[in-house]
Amino acid sequence: MRYRSALRPEGSPINLAVGLVGRSGAGKSTAVSAAETAVHWIGEDVPESTMVRSGEGIPALLGYMSADKGSDGDPALAWRRHDRAAWLHWDEVGQLGAQGARSGSTVLDSIKSLTSGERLGGQNSRGDGLSIPPGSYRAVVTIAVQPRRAEPLLNESAVAGGLTARFLWFSTEDAEAADAMRPGAETDAVAVPLDQWDSVRYVDALPEMDAAHEADQRAAMRGERDPEDSRRVLNRAFIAIALANMAGRSVLTSEDWHLAGAVLRHSDDTLADMRAEALAPDPSELRAEAAQEDRIVAKVAEVRATGAAWGYVKRALTRGDRPVLDQMVREGLVIKW
Repeated sequence: MRYRSALRPEGSPINLAVGLVGRSGAGKSTAVSAAETAVHWIGEDVPESTMVRSGEGIPALLGYMSADKGSDGDPALAWRRHDRAAWLHWDEVGQLGAQGARSGSTVLDSIKSLTSGERLGGQNSRGDGLSIPPGSYRAVVTIAVQPRRAEPLLNESAVAGGLTARFLWFSTEDAEAADAMRPGAETDAVAVPLDQWDSVRYVDALPEMDAAHEADQRAAMRGERDPEDSRRVLNRAFIAIALANMAGRSVLTSEDWHLAGAVLRHSDDTLADMRAEALAPDPSELRAEAAQEDRIVAKVAEVRATGAAWGYVKRALTRGDRPVLDQMVREGLVIKW
């Protein structure tokens, strides 16, 4: 099944990346568990979440080379699931960042390829290896993201290369939920039938969606589209398809597209809040800096009380405190005598 618009009559793979954003203990893992429990899919099983340790592990999650030979006599590709679907999940963005920082790592680029439905894997120097054809699979990527550790997904390279644009961002923090009463009775799971998709090859864009795609493409050609918005309209379309799916429909309505816009605005707000927190000074670092300044002020007062000359102050400080003293003098926090 693919999403088809006037600009892409061949269709786009409906693959998605989601960042679950919250500080430590805010409920990122709980959100995943709650979603698995709250929704019951009828007519299909959902792939179990899996974390891979390298970009090369992603193709292996989808398929393997069978011992059976294909028509050309070479090993044939065998799919691990009949629906060719996979769910990649990282409990901590730090795990993904560490993997991406390794020399020669391809995991971050592989996530971009995966969400775009591009070819995965390839042949090695010996002429063998695993290759997953483009547009032949379905995939979802979810990552639990602590704002202060989100640098691998938000840095300049991630933005310019289109990685940041692949993601929808959902906050797991809700001040109102903190005061809500816990339900007294057990809540039934939401049943979502999937048989409406059995014979569906394409989900067609609505006229207003085609218009949005065209306006987006023209903005890109004029150089007016921000790199972070390169997938914005497509992501909104995928949200609309998800909403139609939850309603048991395989045909989009204008309401799906409208509600998807509200979801996208939440994603924008979450991204902005995450950036602001990532750039804000770390409270623990601020406390350490304040303690260092207090220590320097006390030492300066101690030296002055002895009647010693200013030159003796630096001798009384550690090597690490001396540059800070110079800065404090420039800012007028310490007065020389």
